[in-house]
This record gives sequence, C-alpha cells and structure tokens, in this order.
Amino acid sequence: MKFAAFTLALVAASPAGAEPLLHPMFADHAVLQRDQPIRIYGTAPSGAQVSVHLGGASATAHASASGQWSATLPAMAAGGPYSLQVSGAGESQQINDVLVGDVFLCTGQSNMQLSVRRTANAEGEIAAATDGAVRELTIDRVASPTQLARFSTPVSWKVESPQTAGDFSASCFYFARELRKHVKVPIGLITAAWGGTRDRG
Repeated sequence: MKFAAFTLALVAASPAGAEPLLHPMFADHAVLQRDQPIRIYGTAPSGAQVSVHLGGASATAHASASGQWSATLPAMAAGGPYSLQVSGAGESQQINDVLVGDVFLCTGQSNMQLSVRRTANAEGEIAAATDGAVRELTIDRVASPTQLARFSTPVSWKVESPQTAGDFSASCFYFARELRKHVKVPIGLITAAWGGTRDRG
C-alpha cells in the first residue's frame, strides 16, 4: 500500500489554525514510499507559500482558501535517514529519522489487531526485535459517521525494538520480518484494524 494513496483519504477540508504545518501522518521515524513521487501535505494560512525539503529534493506549494496545501517531491530510491523540513507563513517544522522504503496498510479485524505480545513465544520474539528499519504507525479505533480530516487521537511511528514490538500487529510484524530477509529496504506498516467490524465491501 503506497503511503500517499492511503493518506489521501485523510485529507478533508479543515480550517488552518495554530496547528503544525504537516499532517500528523508525517512524524519522526516515518517511512515514505520509494520509487514514486512523494506527496507531502498539511495545513497553513490561506494563500501561504509552503516550502518542503527532503534530502536533496525540494518543492513548493500554496495553501488553498480552506488552508490545505500539498507538494510533490520527486521519486526517491530506498534510503535515509532524512530530515523533512517544511516552512511557510513565518513558521517551520522539521521531522527526523525519515526513511524511504516500502509502506503497507495492515487492515482487518481481530486477526490483524492481535498484538505480538499475545502470540506464541512472544517473550523471545520481542527480545529479538531489533530491526530499526521496520516501523509501525497504529491508528486508534475511533468511530465516526463521517470522514475525518485528522486523527482523533495522537499518532506516532514506532521503531521496532524490544520496547515497542510487543504492541505491533503480529500479522504485520511477522510479515515484515520475513519480507526483510528478501527485500533489503525499510518497511513501514500502517495498522488500521478493529476486531468485530463489519465488511461493507
């Protein structure tokens, strides 16, 4: 699942105020999709020019009347860590330890929601979880009858380690571990799973 494609659904109009320039999806330890144009976006005062820098790449954008801005950086090969820097309207924001690799959406019901700490041999698996190129962002389970412009609760990217791996989705964790044996690029996992939800597809 490409990072930009997934996050596009989260960009509904919302008023710009005293908020960070970047959408909360873009945070320290994030993984961005390799080998395709990288879309960066957020909010700023209407009409403001926003400058974006990642590695040696840069782009500019102007905030719309509703306060939304979006800039597209050229495709990048797998690598990092980088700093993502954004400035505009007299404000600036920087996020660090950003990797470029492959990003996957982990969605489903209880089988996807199940955490590593609830699996067989969890203690040993957690102790051995030291691959810092695997990161997970978990979206909290918040019901809403309408599409949300932003997350209802704070989110953060977790770097795989013995301190964090227990809370990773087990399905995602073991998938990433096996994939990394064959594909030597950073792996980002976006987990949006809710046990018992109905499939409306």
